[in-house]
Parts: sequence; C-alpha cells; structure tokens
Amino acid sequence: METRSRKTVTIGQILSYGRPIYDNPVPEEDRPEWFKECCKFICPGFVIDNMNRNIMNQLFLYTENRSKKLDSQKGIMLCGTIGTGKSTIIQILNRYSYFTRGRNLGDYPIGGFRIESASYVANNFSMRGKDALDLYTYNNGNPRTICFDELGREPRPAKYFGTELNVMQYIFQCRYELRREALTHVTTNLTVEEIQDKYGAYIADRINEMFNVIRLDGASRR
Repeated sequence: METRSRKTVTIGQILSYGRPIYDNPVPEEDRPEWFKECCKFICPGFVIDNMNRNIMNQLFLYTENRSKKLDSQKGIMLCGTIGTGKSTIIQILNRYSYFTRGRNLGDYPIGGFRIESASYVANNFSMRGKDALDLYTYNNGNPRTICFDELGREPRPAKYFGTELNVMQYIFQCRYELRREALTHVTTNLTVEEIQDKYGAYIADRINEMFNVIRLDGASRR
C-alpha cells in the first residue's frame, strides 16, 4: 500500500479531516508534535501547566509504551472533581492514537478507541436489555478497548422491564476477565472508596489490576 506524503498538509488539517490519511504509523520522532497538536485540536484553550505537566508527559509516554510510571498493559482511570479535564484528556489520547497508528490492509484505522458515557450505556440496557451490553463486554468474541466516561452518574440499578441491573458493575466484572485482551479506560468524579460503595468490593479490589489510577486535582479549568 502506498504511503502518502507527510508534507502535503499540516497536522491540524489532518485532524480536521476526520480520518487518518497515512497508511503507516507516524514516525516516532514526529509524535511529540502530534500529541501537542491533538491537545490543541480537542481543546484550543487546554493549558499544560505545573498542575498537569507531569501527568500529560507520562500519558504521552504511556501511549508509546515508554512510561516508567504507567503500565501500558492496564487502562487509565482518571479521577477528580468536576472541571479538572478528565474527559478532555481521554479525548486527546483517543484522537492521538487514532491518527498516529496508521491503517490496516482494509484501510481502517488501527488506533483509537470507543468512548461512551456510563449513563448512555445504562440507558441502552433499559431499552434493549443485556443484548445491548455485548458491545461493551465480549463483543461477539472480539473485545475492544473502550472508555467509560463519567462513571457514577448512570442510574443504578437500570431497569429493563422487570429486570434490574447495576450495569457498570456487570460490565466491569466481564471486562476484568478480558483485561489481557482489551484495555478499559474510565473517567469519574468518584473516589476509590465511593466506587466500592456503588459497585461492590469485588470491583474495588480489582481496580489496581485493571487501571493506572490518576488523580487530577486543582480548580476547575472550565
């Protein structure tokens, strides 16, 4: 497959296009600039300062499997109060991965991952039952990396006719079994203690096996 010239358009134009235009991964030496451009594209007002500089550096190295502090075999759990940039950072990581990993022989992007709010997932169960949850768990034998945004804001339990289910508890139980096959990312306002209260000791006990837990502190950036 022919690789297109990397000098015909700017990084910002490529990001605006919506799909990767290069067949091969972006060269390693160019990736820091791509990461910075993804930050600007997702949130033009996003600021890297003393409160988040170390975290952003480690997250970049994590995406490159070069971090000495974050385990690339685990997902990312971003915890913190409202407005500290959790969802924005996840979108940056997703966009960066999507555009820098190249495309496969079927012309599909190799990188990137699905982002769904926990509320949307729970509401899907309320409309369609457990069949709606296969996409977020086993996915017909092809589990995929997913980020669940705003964990803790979904209805608990969700109801499908006469069936009640703590949807995210069920999904985490399934994805714990799949943790070697597909990463799980999370953003949440909850503390680990609150996660235990809402989803049980079983889930709380396995958080460190599934996630690199990162706390985002400081005032709201909105």
